[in-house]
Amino acid sequence: RGVFHGLENFINEAQYMSMIGHTPGWGGKTFVVQGFGNVGMHTCRYLTRAGATCVGVAEHDGSIYNKNGIDPKLLEEYKSEHGTDSGVPGGVSRTRGRNLMFEAVDILIPAAMEKVIHAGNADKIKASIIAEAANGPVTPAADAILQAKGCLIIPDMYINAGGVTVSYFEWLKNLNHVSYGRLTFKYERESNYHLLQSVQDSLERVVGDK
Repeated sequence: RGVFHGLENFINEAQYMSMIGHTPGWGGKTFVVQGFGNVGMHTCRYLTRAGATCVGVAEHDGSIYNKNGIDPKLLEEYKSEHGTDSGVPGGVSRTRGRNLMFEAVDILIPAAMEKVIHAGNADKIKASIIAEAANGPVTPAADAILQAKGCLIIPDMYINAGGVTVSYFEWLKNLNHVSYGRLTFKYERESNYHLLQSVQDSLERVVGDK
């Protein structure tokens, strides 16, 4: 959901949309998701609910495309059952040779790998908005090329910050070999301790002054 809300802050803002020749709002906007894992799947679901149209999903084992729109729920169920999105009803399967990242859509969401957009292919990108749902999907060289073309790039440090934050807590949990509940208990216990210590120090200063 974080990617959706991060995008929404720009999509609904007339100032940013006018910079790239778009009108505010999700209605009428098309998008392609590169990667249909946890991030890509939920992003596709929330953007579709908001009124945007998913016309393509690119995966490592192939891609699907439908200019009239792809149903994310149907795709999710089909992939869960078959292990691939190839052959899903309502989608036109494509081989790896046809890169959906180069389709003429409003929004491109790289949500799988880093450095998928680089100096060698940035000039082929036709999307006017790129939401970096993956970590570092656009290289610095590609970023310069895309900005020169007038593309709005929403950086990973902003748009997928929630995922990074959760990853940090997972890392912390694993280091301490404790569950999330125990981490919360430890945090509350230490917070209460510092609060009581602060009250005690304040009282001692007041009493000491008298």
